[in-house]
Amino acid sequence: MNNTTTGDELLWNEHIAVRVVRLVLYPSVFIIGVIGNLSVCGLILYAKTKKFRSSKGYFILNLALSDLLVLFMYLPFDLAYLENYFVWPFGLVLCKLISVTSSLSVTVSGSMLICIGYERYKSIVLGKTLGRRLSKKKALAMVAFSWIYSCLLQVPFVYALTIEANGSCKIDVDWWPSELTFNLTYIMALIAPQFMIPALCLIVFYVGIVFHLRKAHKLNSKQGIYTSVNVAEKREQQNRKTTKLLTGLVLVYAFCILPNKLILLNILINRKVLSSSLTRELYEFTRLLTTANSCLNPILYTTLSRSFRMDLKRMLSRSRSDASSSFSNRYLRTSRETPRSQRKSNALNYHVRLEEAIEKLASGQIESLKESRV
Repeated sequence: MNNTTTGDELLWNEHIAVRVVRLVLYPSVFIIGVIGNLSVCGLILYAKTKKFRSSKGYFILNLALSDLLVLFMYLPFDLAYLENYFVWPFGLVLCKLISVTSSLSVTVSGSMLICIGYERYKSIVLGKTLGRRLSKKKALAMVAFSWIYSCLLQVPFVYALTIEANGSCKIDVDWWPSELTFNLTYIMALIAPQFMIPALCLIVFYVGIVFHLRKAHKLNSKQGIYTSVNVAEKREQQNRKTTKLLTGLVLVYAFCILPNKLILLNILINRKVLSSSLTRELYEFTRLLTTANSCLNPILYTTLSRSFRMDLKRMLSRSRSDASSSFSNRYLRTSRETPRSQRKSNALNYHVRLEEAIEKLASGQIESLKESRV
């Protein structure tokens, strides 16, 4: 189950080390990714601070949702397919649905990175001319466009995906008029929107932000706004924090996605590389990197964003306090719902049982004294 017609050709006779790594990596990515991305979604959806209710929060939320889509809809089926020696046992409908899920998620992730980069660029560079913040309506419109745009790009592959006589689920190149048409479609519908376009946009945004911050720093220094070294250092720290999270997201995305796209592009250009065992092993390794991308973003948020760590701790502590308060409320409510007469009778029975126990204890002590005297 791959996005190319050569997926099973690449993976036959794989090295045992690759299989061991996959069997360890897939469950680890699933567990870490599900816990991390659900935490991100919960923090943003139930956040009371304006920071996570902003447009940036919506973009990060959809980035987490796209990762969850891969974790639940693609990862288990892909592992079963690979362990079943590339025989697809789940039918044609799931062959078409599950196969495009990974591509859809990667495209949405790239689009969300573009949206986050634009939000940072607009806030820092265009803040004085177009307004400081990106409105929620515009952010939601950008999110909706990204999902619709990503889904439309998968339409040709939904029609072309088929189950062949040997049981493999893959794209039928004959669905296109020629091999050149297929190559162009693959590049324009998958490689370009998943890496080329996001990389180009993010480079433009990042370079613009860096130049703007340096220019503003020099201008403020000349005008005497920075009256002390401490003020200048604090300003530089704020500027670094502004772009640190975006830089981390971009680097991780490039590290996980770029190698796979380069190998696929090389295969499209020269099919003879399929006979190389090195190409097959590199292809499988890059597939593992692409899979690992689904669990790395929450780790980045926790590592690079101090405010995210604090809000996450606050959310967890609040959930524990809510659980304890709900238990105490249930106890008080049941005690209040008990009739007053029944509470009185229960208290009276308790005192009667207590007096009987005291009398038995006293009589036992007296008998023991008598026996000792005798």
